[in-house]
Amino acid sequence: MGIFDSNKVFKARCVGISNEGYGVARIEETGASEDGMKVFVEDMLPGEKGQVRLTRTEKNVTYAVRLKTATTSEHRVDPLCHEFARCGGCQLQHADYACQLRMKENLVRSCLIRLGHFPENEIRDCMEPILGASDMYYYRNQMQYPVEYNREKRCVNIGLYERNTHNIVEHEKCYLADPAAEIIRGVAQIFFSDLSRIDAARALRQIVVRSGTMSKELMVIFVIRKQVPVDGAGFAEACDDALKKAGNGMRMVSIWTEERPSGMKWKNSKGLWTNIWGETTIREFLSNRVFRISPDSFFQVNTKQAVVLYNKIKEYLRLDGALPRMLLDLYCGTGTIGIYCSDACHHMYGIESVESAVIDARNNARTNFIEDTEFFCSKAEDFDFGAMMPDAVIIDPPRKGCDEKLLGKLLQLAPSRIIYVSCNPATLARDLERFFHLQEQGNVKYGIKKICPVDMFPQTTHVECIVCIQRTKAKKVKFPAV
Repeated sequence: MGIFDSNKVFKARCVGISNEGYGVARIEETGASEDGMKVFVEDMLPGEKGQVRLTRTEKNVTYAVRLKTATTSEHRVDPLCHEFARCGGCQLQHADYACQLRMKENLVRSCLIRLGHFPENEIRDCMEPILGASDMYYYRNQMQYPVEYNREKRCVNIGLYERNTHNIVEHEKCYLADPAAEIIRGVAQIFFSDLSRIDAARALRQIVVRSGTMSKELMVIFVIRKQVPVDGAGFAEACDDALKKAGNGMRMVSIWTEERPSGMKWKNSKGLWTNIWGETTIREFLSNRVFRISPDSFFQVNTKQAVVLYNKIKEYLRLDGALPRMLLDLYCGTGTIGIYCSDACHHMYGIESVESAVIDARNNARTNFIEDTEFFCSKAEDFDFGAMMPDAVIIDPPRKGCDEKLLGKLLQLAPSRIIYVSCNPATLARDLERFFHLQEQGNVKYGIKKICPVDMFPQTTHVECIVCIQRTKAKKVKFPAV
């Protein structure tokens, strides 16, 4: 570990927050070789000073724990959750909400300047204040609960993972989850601890609960290691009894199993899906739009804040007062963004690589009576855009960001406006840097018009961000015939 011997104790001052929620601190020990060195400290907020003990070094990053606090931040609050220090579900419950929003704004700004190498004054001039959430708790419409079978007690443990481990924390309640999901977790704990269901209990890997915040409809997915009988009807009846007692109007609508053998990675989409009870989908409402959600469909986990996010996207589409004639929605999933924004354009086309999501998108367009819309199943970077000449393009990639090949194609398409929706400020900064580097090789010139962070995930370090990129000079280039 070099100069960083574990268990050493130093004075330190916290200067920021990392992407994982650690306090980023500087050691302040005059005369010590460690003076000025950066450490990542659990449970430390910007502005706080105190004693920290070094614990480990991983990939050239040194971690520490806080021992004593000499100066406490005015933004420190007592976490609601008794398991906050252990559970991996939250990272920022010890900070008040104003502090959380400022941290997230700083994270976006820092990534664009430090990783994207954009001038600080340019980012400052383009960046709008972060859009905070009205609900800081109980906002998650999807919960994934890992399950383990306790052989000694002959019961199941259902909870959330402890930080940096696969140990399950059996929390009293999760303050981020829709309360109905926690009711279902409690029912499952009893239901699968019954000895008559021991085979199903042993096969369970995970229980996923999807909630229609506005529709009051619920879906449960049992992720199992192998095909075993699961009493869907019995579980639905037990859940509905518990939900009626809670009086929140929620009702079970759909139950699925997904078979994933132990060796199969979670991100592998080849699990065997079986609808064992009820409908195949649930509904959710976003303003005046209704969407069908399949068990494997992506949908924003914060329904109310999704409306805030999509309204800002729609605002950026209308920045110059004219509606785009053609809108291209890349990584469109089930079509939520494009369909929500369809009244801000004349024609809309969506591109998505997951076939089931494309089917959902087409159905969602029909359900909402959206015409002049078409969805294609393809990787965005491999799609043949042919003679398409969109005025505006929305890209909403996964956390890993965009394929560089797609960025080059966007420059060939030369839309008037590109709206990049990102859930990862680091890959956003990387992609924007690549995009502006690629444009130097061609005739099309763009500039950043607006940047707006959106807090979709209170109490966590995650942040969404919308960047509006405006064409300043362009020569339309048609794709060669294939």
